[in-house]
Amino acid sequence: MTQPNHSACLIVANPVSGGGRGRHIAMRAQRRLAQAGVEVELRFTARRGEAGEMARAAVEQEMPRIVVCGGDGTIHEVVNAIAETRMELGLLPCGRGNDLARALHIPTRPDAAVNILLNGACQNIDLGKVGARYFGTVVTLGFDSEVARLVYEKAVPLSGTGAYILAVLQMLRTYTGIPLRMSGDFGVVEMPVFLAATGNTSTYGGGMKILPSAVPNDGLLDICHVRMMNKFDVLRMFPTIFRGGHIALPEVNLYRTARVTMETPKPVVLFADGEPAGHTPADIRVVPGALCVVCP
Repeated sequence: MTQPNHSACLIVANPVSGGGRGRHIAMRAQRRLAQAGVEVELRFTARRGEAGEMARAAVEQEMPRIVVCGGDGTIHEVVNAIAETRMELGLLPCGRGNDLARALHIPTRPDAAVNILLNGACQNIDLGKVGARYFGTVVTLGFDSEVARLVYEKAVPLSGTGAYILAVLQMLRTYTGIPLRMSGDFGVVEMPVFLAATGNTSTYGGGMKILPSAVPNDGLLDICHVRMMNKFDVLRMFPTIFRGGHIALPEVNLYRTARVTMETPKPVVLFADGEPAGHTPADIRVVPGALCVVCP
C-alpha cells in the first residue's frame, strides 16, 4: 500500500443513487474534504455513461484522484476510464449493491467512508476484463445474467437486494438453461448450465456470496459453475448463496483461473458489475494490479 494523494480530487456523484441520497452524501463529503485542505471539484451525472466521460476527462487533466459517490454501475463506468492508469479511486458507496466496496471493507456510512478518503492507503487490486471491458466484481452468464438484465432495465419495482430476489422469482418462470463450453486453466467443461459467475470479488447482487473464496488481489478469477437444475432445486439453493453455502451442493463446481473462454451455440448476453458487457463467445481474463483504490 502507498499513501494516497490528498492534494486534489474530483467527486463524480450519481444524485439519484441510494434512493436519492447521492446528492446529499456527495455535498457533505465535499465540505469535509475541503475543510481538510483538499481541492475538490464535485460533478453530478445526469445520464448513463456520463460518469465515464467525466473520468476520462479527469485522466487527461492528470487529476490525482477521482471519488465515486454511487453504486457499482457508476463505479463500473469510472473503472473503465481509469483502469491501468496512475489515478487513485476513492469510494463513497451508496448504490443498490455496493459489492466492490464490500470486498474492500469500505463502509456505506458516509462519514466513515470520508475518513478512509482522508486517512486510508492506496491498494492495487486486480480487475477482470471481458473483451475490451473491465469489471471490478463479477461477470455473469445464464440465469444470473438474465436477473441482472431485469434489474438493469428496472423491470422490478424494488431496489437493492430486494430487486434481485424479485427478479430471481420472475425469471424462474421462464428460464430453461444454456449449453455452455467453458475452457481455462482447469481444462474444458461442457454441459447445460444454470449459471456461470466469474469474479474478482466474492459477492454480487448486494451481498450474495456467489464466490466465497474470491479475493481481488490474487491474480486469479474465481468461477462458480452451476449445472442445470429444476425449479425446486433452485429455490433450495438460492437462500444458501447469501452465506456461501451453495458450494456444498452437488450441482455446483468452483474453478480458479487467470483466463476463461465461454462459448454457446447462440449468442448469450453477459453482465459485468450489473452492467451489459456484450455476449458470447467471450474471453474473460484477469488484469493484475490494474486499479489503485483508497482502502482502510
